[in-house]
Amino acid sequence: MTATPEGLSDRATVLAQYPPAAEQLDLAEIADFVVAEPAHRRVAQVRAEARRSGRVLLEPLAGFGGVKQHTDALTVLRDKGTADILPTQVDSQTRNLKFDEVATMLAEHGDGPLPLNGYPIVNHPLTVTRDLVSTVDRPIELRIGSTDPRLAAEMAFAAGISSITAGPLYYLVHYSSAVTVEQSVANWGYVFSLASWYARQGAPVGLQVHGLGNSTPFPASLLGAGAVLECLIAAARGCRHFAVDSRLMGNLRQDVASLRAIRDAVEHYLAQAGVDDAVVTMVRKTWAGRYPADEARAFGLISYTAVSGMLSGADEFISNSVQEGVGIPDPEANAASLRAIRHVVDLLGPQPELTREDEGVEREYALITAELHAIVDAVLDLGEGNPGRGSARALELGVLDVPFAASRTCRGEVVTARDSEGAVRFVDFGRLPIPDWCRKFHSDAMERRLARTAKSVYDVVVSDIFSISNGPLVEVAE
Repeated sequence: MTATPEGLSDRATVLAQYPPAAEQLDLAEIADFVVAEPAHRRVAQVRAEARRSGRVLLEPLAGFGGVKQHTDALTVLRDKGTADILPTQVDSQTRNLKFDEVATMLAEHGDGPLPLNGYPIVNHPLTVTRDLVSTVDRPIELRIGSTDPRLAAEMAFAAGISSITAGPLYYLVHYSSAVTVEQSVANWGYVFSLASWYARQGAPVGLQVHGLGNSTPFPASLLGAGAVLECLIAAARGCRHFAVDSRLMGNLRQDVASLRAIRDAVEHYLAQAGVDDAVVTMVRKTWAGRYPADEARAFGLISYTAVSGMLSGADEFISNSVQEGVGIPDPEANAASLRAIRHVVDLLGPQPELTREDEGVEREYALITAELHAIVDAVLDLGEGNPGRGSARALELGVLDVPFAASRTCRGEVVTARDSEGAVRFVDFGRLPIPDWCRKFHSDAMERRLARTAKSVYDVVVSDIFSISNGPLVEVAE
């Protein structure tokens, strides 16, 4: 246990980011601890068993700075929200490696609430977080928006938090303006190698893979291409448990098709890479953009997400709160949001997938699949089979691109909007390698939309960003 595990040659450098944390991270002790953790607290195993049994899982979003405050919130979500997996959202100070600043806050506030927007996993003692995990007695997923989550992952996995949101492309293009693709991939590669070390100890770690996506109308083919590439990057380091995003965009046929197309693509490319033992589950994420301020309308949006996911065959829902539109949600509202989804899940659970033979769904599935494969194949060609290297080159060339990206690594040439039925379409393809027949489909759909409105293309693009919150999805008539 004294030798440096494979893929963790930088461990001394990582632990040096905050020495008080490093002192608690002895691999021999950790191995003994995690192997004794019960299976019902391991996210990867809970997801795999739910997939086998057909049980649909629920996970909320939440994170508080103080230990008691966070424990109380998770208890509410467990007891009143019937959450199957509990979240631990990391604060922005930790995400930006400002551990000394968090230490100052802890010294000033003691055991009380902290003025942080999440749980400072690195600064809270390992034994304290282990007690939290034991107290709530549910599998916990670390939710971290960072291009350098290495020390946070060390502390989380050692505490029994058994899954982490990933990965190197999503958090680069949406959370960082200056970090290079190569550095983000290397940092996340460390996390993936660490997860593989835990799996070899008998404690598999789950990954909740985001792909590429943001809080705007976003093409499923780009989301799915990013998910495939992130899964391939992680699989090369030995990871095998993937819960993959498929986000609500609003058009029912497209939302149903996107989940199926992304699932099939991830499984296809993992198999093509020789990975035949992966467990892939699909997550329907609720709308990630602005929410209605009216709580009743927000419940409608969350319930609509549940309908779209159940018709798609989703394995899990990760849900925002109905209070997203008015401020930081409280645990009670978060729990109520989960109960709303649970009721829809219970109603639709016994029913067959009603849209399986729908012509519109099959058309969207074919469109998404063709675009997704064209993008991934081009990226892999650029990297000569290496998904991380290919992604760096593809972002530089615009073969991968994201509308409204925060990162300077993206060209930002892609533009999207909604067609006359509310489906997400490309307005400008940038340099994406989209097949000609797909381009024509998008262009024709947008011509029909623009023919019925007096708005400029610019005004359509902007208004569509907020249409889910404002309603309707597209204008009825102008």
